[in-house]
Amino acid sequence: MHKRLTACVALFLSLVLLAASVSGARQRAASILKPDAASLNSTEDILKVVSRLRELDIIQGVKSSFKTKDEIEQSVIQDLDENTPAEEFAATQKALAKLGLVRKGFELRDYIVQLLREQVAGFYEPKTKEFYLAAWLPISEQKRVIAHELVHALQDQHFNLRRFEGWPKGDSDAELAAHALVEGEATLVMIEYDLEQQGMKFDIGKIGALTGNMIEQESDNDAKSYPVLANAPNVLKENLQFPYLYGAGFVAAVLKGRSWKTLDAGYQGLPASTEQIMHPEKFLTRDDPVKIEIPDLSSALGADWKRADADVNGEFGYFVALAEFIPKRAARTAAAGWGGDRYLLYENKTTGEVLLAQYTTWDTDNDAKEFFAAYADRTSKRYKLAKPLIAASQSAICDTNEGLASIELRGKDVVMIEGAQTREQLSRVSEVVWKSNKKN
Repeated sequence: MHKRLTACVALFLSLVLLAASVSGARQRAASILKPDAASLNSTEDILKVVSRLRELDIIQGVKSSFKTKDEIEQSVIQDLDENTPAEEFAATQKALAKLGLVRKGFELRDYIVQLLREQVAGFYEPKTKEFYLAAWLPISEQKRVIAHELVHALQDQHFNLRRFEGWPKGDSDAELAAHALVEGEATLVMIEYDLEQQGMKFDIGKIGALTGNMIEQESDNDAKSYPVLANAPNVLKENLQFPYLYGAGFVAAVLKGRSWKTLDAGYQGLPASTEQIMHPEKFLTRDDPVKIEIPDLSSALGADWKRADADVNGEFGYFVALAEFIPKRAARTAAAGWGGDRYLLYENKTTGEVLLAQYTTWDTDNDAKEFFAAYADRTSKRYKLAKPLIAASQSAICDTNEGLASIELRGKDVVMIEGAQTREQLSRVSEVVWKSNKKN
């Protein structure tokens, strides 16, 4: 369910944190940028530098211009409207609410617009082959963002970024992984550019270690400077920062001891899952996910029920879902070993009730057991159960204030159903879900 939560833009806070942490530079007092010809003319010089660092030839020059906050917001809204219909936002919001990651009635689209308005530091537009800078950006950070966006321009010239538009529906996990490749590469080159400008040496091993440390640490955002991000639900923070933090770590791992040609090949055989971004060795060995298809549940639910959403959570999605309710370290351990998944979300047209059915498969029986226990713990806390679910057996069912919830373990597979209205309905849905097809 990551697709509606990502955007191929430079997030100011993530980029500044990474670049400043690597260089050890203190954040300087910065004046507000005033658009001028000199700033725009620097594009050509920076393009030459990032072309050399990335080892990609410049095929054509890149246009650049400034946008105000209002213009940035309008661009974001236009992009959202073109790529994500309102009904998709509504479906994602309902899925997130069912998982307990946002409150019911949360205005997902409106909040993302506010968040991007606050965070966007610039963006490259593949349609126009032009990149836009925020007119209010501090001068001290200006060149970093230019370098980042010009990497996107080079990527577009060599690998065609427009092919990521209109991503096939139903596999947001793979889409987020592709974004992590694109943004992680641009972030890594930006850091190398920033270090070179300061006369410092680029150490790719340290970059990988740094991103790992930043991922493990709790976010400590400046609430005064970034109030929208500071108050955002964790699922939004995590998804928006994933392509930059995890992506940079992924690219650093792929490049370690190898050439940029290895990464070039990644655009032909894209990373297939967030698991491969989080565990780069699985990308290098092409340990691709198991594809799962859940049959239609209409016959088991009844005529009043309509499918609202269908997608893949992936390892990262389950890490975020678990970490909302159980310790982060435990959530990370439980989500590791992910092999594949799919979920279906149904809504009752009459009552508005929502049912979520999830089929997951894991690398080993033990991985499945770990996830089963963690999801049982999460479910107890998600629904504030008086008595915790007991995960010692291979199945558990509980009554919640949002219907019945069940978790069942069979070998390497775990099925979770939340929102069933009766035991009979739960049994029918479970029977259909367990008939899901798995393809290696």
